This record gives sequence, C-alpha cells and structure tokens, in this order.
Amino acid sequence: MKKENILVIGLVAIALAGLFWFFNANSGQKNFSGNKQVAQTQEPLASVTGNADPGNGNAGQNKTIDWKDYTPGLAQAKTQDKNVFLYFYAQWCTYCTQLKKTTFLDEKVLAYLEKNFVSISVDTDQNHTLSQSWQVKGLPTMWFLTPDGSRISSLPGYVDGSQLLQILRYIHTQSYDKMSFQDFVKS
Repeated sequence: MKKENILVIGLVAIALAGLFWFFNANSGQKNFSGNKQVAQTQEPLASVTGNADPGNGNAGQNKTIDWKDYTPGLAQAKTQDKNVFLYFYAQWCTYCTQLKKTTFLDEKVLAYLEKNFVSISVDTDQNHTLSQSWQVKGLPTMWFLTPDGSRISSLPGYVDGSQLLQILRYIHTQSYDKMSFQDFVKS
C-alpha cells in the first residue's frame, strides 16, 4: 500500500474518532439551552419508592443535598408547598459522578435547593419501573415538578452550578408560565 493511502486512512480515522468524541461528550447538554421544553401534565404521579442515595459517599466531608426517596419526597413537597427536583442517576454514570463532585457541592445550589425544593433521587439500576415511567433514556436526567407532582420540564445531561442555579430560579419563580428560558436568562 502506498504511503499516501496509509496517511489518508490514518487522517480519516483520527477525524472520525474526534467527531465521535465530540458528539458523545456534548450529547446531554441541550434541553434548557435549546427551544424544546416538555409539556406540562396534570396527572398525579404513581406511588413508587425511589432510592435516596445518589452516591454522595462524602457526607462527612462536605455539605450535600438532602436527598429523599420518591414517595416520601413527593408527600413532603405537597405538605411544604415546594417544587420537586427529581434526579435520575446510576453509580456507573460518568456525568452523574461529575454532577456529584461539582454541581451538587456548589454552596449556592445547595442553599437554593434546601430553601425552595424537595430533592428526590432515583437510582435507575435499582428502580427500573420508576425510570421507565419517567421515560428516562439517558443519564443523568433531572425533572422539575410542581408541589402537587405535575411535570414542568426535564433536563438531560451535565450542567454546572451556575447553569443549574439559573434553571432552579426559573422554575421556583414560575417564570416558565410567562417566558422562555432564554428570555429569563436575558432579563
């Protein structure tokens, strides 16, 4: 085989590997930054138990989110009239681990969640039924709900602390009823 052919094959392989890496690394970061928003539903959620440990094994080292199980968390949100932050994860998920080590340790995010939301975590490996009922297709997936359990919107993939804080404010202030997320960010 000629040297030129080998060089061309090598360059094509490198380009394809780069494209594969680029699209896989950025595949889960689109919902709130794009125009697609999940429609609200008024159906009450099924009563299923989740798993309240999203892998935060460092509870003694840093302050962490006070995760609740699914059914008790929904009941608490209704009683306290707080929105729900519903987080689907798995132990093997790279972006879930990144969220745990960065975004979920951000002091502003922690304070805002504690004051304004009931945080519920669900391990998709331990609760397939609940994951399927929420149509979780990739991890991590975060849902935002009203105090009565109605769906507001979902957020797939990794976000940093400042992005999540903006989204939490958008949800808590019920700005989703008045404007798009892009308009909210601009204002």
